[in-house]
Amino acid sequence: MGCTNINRSPVEAGKLENEIYSSNYFNLTMSVPGNWKVNTLGKVEKKATPADENKADTTLVANLLIIYQEIKKEEFKPNLSMIAERCILYPEVKNENDYLAQVKKQYANLNPITSEIEKTILSNDVECFTFDLTMTIQEMTMQQTHFALKRNDFYIDITITYQTDKQKQELEAIVNSLKLN
Repeated sequence: MGCTNINRSPVEAGKLENEIYSSNYFNLTMSVPGNWKVNTLGKVEKKATPADENKADTTLVANLLIIYQEIKKEEFKPNLSMIAERCILYPEVKNENDYLAQVKKQYANLNPITSEIEKTILSNDVECFTFDLTMTIQEMTMQQTHFALKRNDFYIDITITYQTDKQKQELEAIVNSLKLN
């Protein structure tokens, strides 16, 4: 699916109510555990240049949601981020698989151990592409799983970062609560 069905309405921040994150722009919802902390909710990171200002919405990159679990006496905090990047940032990318290949390249300087990109179906029949990676930063080893899907004219990268199998299971439960309307 290409990036031709463009929604020109403004990318809204989304909202978090009753432990549910929702975005009208992307027509999606996801459960957020009540004991998790919200770091970011709908922050536009990059807008189009003035030459592109004739477009109704200039958002290129938006941090839709970043949440983390506060664990006492632990330096590492398991977390989930949901980032939306407009398709025009990656003109050579044709689908979610290609998008994740670009994401993998961004980690190359960290010498991560990565898995192959695979197509998967989440609990609510949400189709996405995914890959895992393991990396060490400042002597701290962590794992990530990236889930990519396409909504409107954006690629959405949901990334979970964890150190233990239990943390991974908790984060995957959040991702599996994703519903597309």
